[in-house]
Amino acid sequence: MISRRAQENIVALLMLAFFVVVLVTSLGFSPRARLVPVPISVLAILLLFFQIFWQNYRPAEELNVDLLDVLTGRSNAAETEPDQTPKTIDVAEQKAKETEDWRRILISLGFVAILVALVLLAGPIPAIFVFTFGYFIVSGHLKPLKAAIYTLIFTLSIYLVFFVILKIQLYHGYLEPVAEFLRRF
Repeated sequence: MISRRAQENIVALLMLAFFVVVLVTSLGFSPRARLVPVPISVLAILLLFFQIFWQNYRPAEELNVDLLDVLTGRSNAAETEPDQTPKTIDVAEQKAKETEDWRRILISLGFVAILVALVLLAGPIPAIFVFTFGYFIVSGHLKPLKAAIYTLIFTLSIYLVFFVILKIQLYHGYLEPVAEFLRRF
């Protein structure tokens, strides 16, 4: 059996190889097309080098980031806490947990569908604003005033990066003709 550290190194090296391929591939793009993938892949490569260094030159007890658990969604709580005995779950609790899992998956898919519909109808900038504000309010993460401030800052940063700095003409959505018609009045 492969050790935990070796498994984490393999995963990190696979991710590193992926971002190196993205970097090499995007160097063949035009200068404007390289503006997004090159910086992202370079940053990812640097972070992965740091991750590999960190997980190999620090004692295992000091590692707080578990890349393999993050990617696979599994937990090694049994390995880190040997004093606790595993709790037995009856069939009813298991079914309730599975139902709750499916409910969360459907809610997540609903959020994604709403975002896609907003982008198609109104374009990315209004969709980002409405979706982010709605998410903060519906999920209860932030109060309305704080949600509005964070949403405005996030939306403006997306607008500045793509429209002002990268000079990318953003999609206006299917409702653009309606908005253009209403502007004439």
